[in-house]
Amino acid sequence: MKNEHKISYLEERIQLLESEIEKLTKENRLLSEKQGIQNTILEKSLGGYYILLEREFRLINPIIASYTGYAQEEIIGKPADFLIHPEDKESVKKNAFAMKTGSLVIPYEYRIVTRQNEIRWVLEVVASITFEGKQAVLGSAMDITQQKMTEKKLMESENLYRTIFETTGTATVIIEDDKTLSLINSEFEKVTGYKIKDWEGKRTWVDLIDERDRSRLEEYHRLRRIDPELAPRTYEFRLVDSQGNIKNMLSANCLIPGTRKHVCSVIDITELEEKGSELLVKTHKLEELNTALRVMLKQRAEDREELEQTLMSSIKELIMPNLGKLRKAGSEQSRQIYHDLIASNLEEMFSPFSRKLSNRFRSLTTTEIQVAHLIKDGKNSKEIADVLSVSSSAVDVYRYRIRKKMGINNQKVNLRSYLLSLP
Repeated sequence: MKNEHKISYLEERIQLLESEIEKLTKENRLLSEKQGIQNTILEKSLGGYYILLEREFRLINPIIASYTGYAQEEIIGKPADFLIHPEDKESVKKNAFAMKTGSLVIPYEYRIVTRQNEIRWVLEVVASITFEGKQAVLGSAMDITQQKMTEKKLMESENLYRTIFETTGTATVIIEDDKTLSLINSEFEKVTGYKIKDWEGKRTWVDLIDERDRSRLEEYHRLRRIDPELAPRTYEFRLVDSQGNIKNMLSANCLIPGTRKHVCSVIDITELEEKGSELLVKTHKLEELNTALRVMLKQRAEDREELEQTLMSSIKELIMPNLGKLRKAGSEQSRQIYHDLIASNLEEMFSPFSRKLSNRFRSLTTTEIQVAHLIKDGKNSKEIADVLSVSSSAVDVYRYRIRKKMGINNQKVNLRSYLLSLP
């Protein structure tokens, strides 16, 4: 009887153990799947990720390595701040602490120094995690160097535009589609007697016009937005200043390309009404200023259009074909090859070296710039052929064309050395 009881007890224990084993097996499988997903995210993400343990790099993904110039294994074990620009180390330390404690919720920016001693900008967020049973830091950092360069150029362009706007020698305003004065220069105060702060972005030009001229000027405003050629560019009107005085004004107008805004410059010709010859001189001056503004605005629009076309062309030639191949790839190895090629092409599209080549040697095609980039990085013809999925002989043809377009075809100079020497 006792044996039967023991057997029954053992059978129950065995069933419990089997149940626990099955449960643990499922949990291990789920844990393994989660780990696989996490690894895939780290390896394939377009953003940079890293883990710091005891203020040292313990894990980084390929993106971090790509924009720092270091191999992954070279970064592992290094101090947390070894990449940070010396002038930014203290602020990064404070921002990271503030974000981990919840007092900072927006990403912060700072500079890094790459292996090639280049200064690059990154945008970063961090969070506290547990890693290998210890308190650690998970960071996500994005290379924003290109955005910073664009911001700088836009700022320089805006400063130039504002300087020209302020030094035309005439009262100049930007007029919105709804007739609001959105931007006003200092000459406006001298002509009208009003303060800029009371008008800019708040009132319309209609309030400045003598009622005898309002309907005519409002019709010009309407026609200009249908077709700039339907409204006169220069005309006279009567303005009522802050003291109620009526002044005779000469106005020049130009619609800003790609917008429904227009630039309006005016000069007071009240005294010049009695001096016809002087009026003619002023008219010519105003026309010249207006032409200069129009040329500047047109150039800005053309530069923007050229930049957009260049970017779209690069995407069509370097990215879209490989995306199609990536979708059709059968094996994991093939997908990885096309994934790496897309990543490489994206890196090249936004690299400073590619921009320099494109600007200096405008006859170079997108593929030739890509080949030059690979040659500069020390790739041989076979390696380049593998990356571009072409034959080695095709790469040799690209080499010949690059040398010819750079004017070194008949010179005894190594192509890679020449590319490295370019300023």
